[in-house]
Amino acid sequence: MTLLNEALLNKYTLRQLAQRRARLALPTFRYRFRQALHRFATRPGPKQLPRGPLVLLADGLWFQFEGKPWVLYLTALKPCAGQSAFFLDPLLIAGKEGATRWEQAFAAIPAQARARIRALVVDNLRGMHLIADRRRWVLQLCHFHLILKLQVHRRGPRRALKGGKVREEIYHLIRNALELPEGPRLKSVLGRLHRLVQTSCGTRRMQAVVREFLARIKYYRMYQTHPALGLPATTNTVESMGGIIRDLFRRSRAASNPRSLLLWATALIRLRPEITCNGKTFNRIN
Repeated sequence: MTLLNEALLNKYTLRQLAQRRARLALPTFRYRFRQALHRFATRPGPKQLPRGPLVLLADGLWFQFEGKPWVLYLTALKPCAGQSAFFLDPLLIAGKEGATRWEQAFAAIPAQARARIRALVVDNLRGMHLIADRRRWVLQLCHFHLILKLQVHRRGPRRALKGGKVREEIYHLIRNALELPEGPRLKSVLGRLHRLVQTSCGTRRMQAVVREFLARIKYYRMYQTHPALGLPATTNTVESMGGIIRDLFRRSRAASNPRSLLLWATALIRLRPEITCNGKTFNRIN
């Protein structure tokens, strides 16, 4: 376990560790490390899971092998009344990210935990609302991904020629629509967005973004309509774990094939399964 901790958490390279351990030949040390990694990552995972009603956080991490896409499906469980997310073993599936493959990932969650899930926090992927409805989960869509998409449409070298002022207004209107509580101000904001989408949104892509937002707005505001669930409004916690995994692979170059990728990612998550994750709070503006 100490060996895995040093390589996966303390950021030592295998070459550095080989030199520290009685100057073992690097091939010999690599073999011993692979054996320890395989034993740790392939044995049954930890059975201790958070108690009580749960929120499921999910995000996919994309890779490519031999020109074909693979996705590492990351899932974490957050107690509704808690402030930490606990990660489950990841699942690696060939092909592009999609609802059908997410169904596989959700089916792999231990049944005793899956029965206590009350809500799902995820990016706005096609078909996720159907999965949530079928399982009777509240669906909270990620604010961060939406805002990132708006930022892309908001900026650009020819902003002044493509309705930059309108796109700037839309950006601020949607930010307000995400945050405002129910009431006259929210109705005014939504009314303005409906009028803009029927007239001018600057670009066709921006018009499509606004239309999709208005069609799914209830899913972006579930953290307000279900405050007892303690919902985060982003998948940032899961993306943080994805960033840690990416950093590991940049340092170690361990993700040379799907099997190696899954072993290293599983071991890393098991060694540090918990990340702080607070629910979204908002100001109740009258």
